[in-house]
Amino acid sequence: MRIGLEEKDKEISLVFKILKKFEGKEVYLEKLLLECFRANVSSSDLIFLILQDLEKKNYCEGERGKIKILKNLDEIEEKTKEMVRKRIEKVKKVFVTPLDVAKFYLCPRRLWLEKVIQAKQQKEEKGNVWDGEAVHYAVKLFVEKLPEPNLEECVEKTFKKYEGKLTLKKEDLENFLKNLLQFFEQENIKEVLSEKLIESIKNGIIGKPDLIAIKNGEIFPIDIKLGKIKKLRKEHLIQSFGEALLVESYFRKKVNKSYIIYFGSNTVLDVEITEKHKKEFLNLKRSIGKMVKSNFIPRMSNLLNFRQKVCKGCHVKKTCEAIENYRKTSI
Repeated sequence: MRIGLEEKDKEISLVFKILKKFEGKEVYLEKLLLECFRANVSSSDLIFLILQDLEKKNYCEGERGKIKILKNLDEIEEKTKEMVRKRIEKVKKVFVTPLDVAKFYLCPRRLWLEKVIQAKQQKEEKGNVWDGEAVHYAVKLFVEKLPEPNLEECVEKTFKKYEGKLTLKKEDLENFLKNLLQFFEQENIKEVLSEKLIESIKNGIIGKPDLIAIKNGEIFPIDIKLGKIKKLRKEHLIQSFGEALLVESYFRKKVNKSYIIYFGSNTVLDVEITEKHKKEFLNLKRSIGKMVKSNFIPRMSNLLNFRQKVCKGCHVKKTCEAIENYRKTSI
């Protein structure tokens, strides 16, 4: 969570570098967006700000999903960069991740303590938190080597990096990667991108979906969870809704599904995402903005059996308990 945008000069320069490759040529907008995305331009809002300024000054034109760069961009580059800088400096909204919103759904106070107060969080020396990081790291190595990854090498590098901190087994991680490769082949997924930062200036959302898959012009996020799926958890769905919104906002095309893959049970969940789901996510996001601006300590979770579901294992539990004890103290 943060207020406003970070400096974007490097990304703005990257956009111009890519646009200059198409001077005098026509290019499909989807191709341009994908190229910028692969080059780590985090927000397509930056790209469209630049294109709008270039079109206004007759340096480019666009129609039906295509654009054409009409002139050499060198003479206009610095002026356009300065315009974009000034525009993004004015952005002061609260930016949250899909995971922030899922945490807010579970317990507003937990998110407030973690992100606003920045209370000290207790991280175990060994166990689930590290196991989760290791699985995501192994998947990142695996995706970088597609279409023919060396699974054993990915596992060995992961266990070396997290030596002494893991409870998961090497064979379980290797089997998971095998099943993930099989899933990509069965779904005919041609390209997978790992942990690419996306920022939606319009919606005030920022995040790195675990994976983004491209299939026959369709683009969708894939989220990887450490545990087993016993019962579909609402917070996992909320995170998926937010990641779909991020992908949708970048590529300017509807995202109506995502996948959640559970490491513990090697289960793939196909999530249908509707406009109602996206509105639900954005309503929760707006509530976070109100919480940040208020001067009140937010409530604890109001979910059924929350002390077992939410409080158990919470990293800011001690601070939260101190607040409750203080409130009960009479002077």
